[in-house]
Amino acid sequence: MPAPAVRVDVRPDGVAVLTIDQPGGKVNVLTSELWADLEAALDALAGRTDLRGLVVASGKPGVFIAGADLKLLAAATGPNDPAVRAFIGHGLRVLAKLDALPFPTCAAVDGVALGGGLEVALACDYRVVGTHPKVRLGMPEVTLGLIPGWGGTQRLPRVVGLELAAEMLVAGKTLAAGEAHDAGIDGFAPSDRPIDRAADLVLAAPFDRAVKWKPLAAVVPAADYSRLDLGAPAAREAVRVMCEGTALPLAEGIALETEAFLRLAGSAESRRLIAAFFAGRKG
Repeated sequence: MPAPAVRVDVRPDGVAVLTIDQPGGKVNVLTSELWADLEAALDALAGRTDLRGLVVASGKPGVFIAGADLKLLAAATGPNDPAVRAFIGHGLRVLAKLDALPFPTCAAVDGVALGGGLEVALACDYRVVGTHPKVRLGMPEVTLGLIPGWGGTQRLPRVVGLELAAEMLVAGKTLAAGEAHDAGIDGFAPSDRPIDRAADLVLAAPFDRAVKWKPLAAVVPAADYSRLDLGAPAAREAVRVMCEGTALPLAEGIALETEAFLRLAGSAESRRLIAAFFAGRKG
């Protein structure tokens, strides 16, 4: 019987540690099966009254979550593909459950967290970054003709600000450990202690989820990001959705993002870029 992809352990201090460690590979990838495993674990945690917090971590050295399952997106027959809509909807449902847990949560990121991987970390209340040399936080979806589909255009600017979020969404800017700390990540720890630091944070930090994802008070119009290369449809959509969505309640902003993502996924441009990505990995 294969090892489980998700394991939950409870520390003596009452903090649960959810470890993602997909068997048979060097990285964690958000497949339909992993979303199902995460959902089952979160459902079990939601009913517990003995926990004081949750840390989400990875069992892969140098990797938190590398991103989404691109094979499913590559197979899309066109925009608004039913299988892609179901895949995105499943991930959104799981992250909504993570966001609704009755105790504080923190992602312990000590490696690569790209695309959907960063979106999982953003759905936690707090984030701690380790010092592993492979730490990179980014949202490279635009290079595949896409935008984030699991809330990234909405949660990222609420965490790091609109200007930096726009650079990450459009220009592919990634953050190393020190840069992530400077950008407002909640904690920083040596690579042998990110889980301990994350646990300390959920036990000590103020916890008021009611105001966590409120609309931004001042939203820069999309036209003001002309310094970025907005020539590609995905780049224009990323900035538009970010600007329009962050002026709205989180759920409404995510709904705006979802429909934009589904228009781009399966497009001729996205299929071409994903095929080129896979070809480059083989070369």
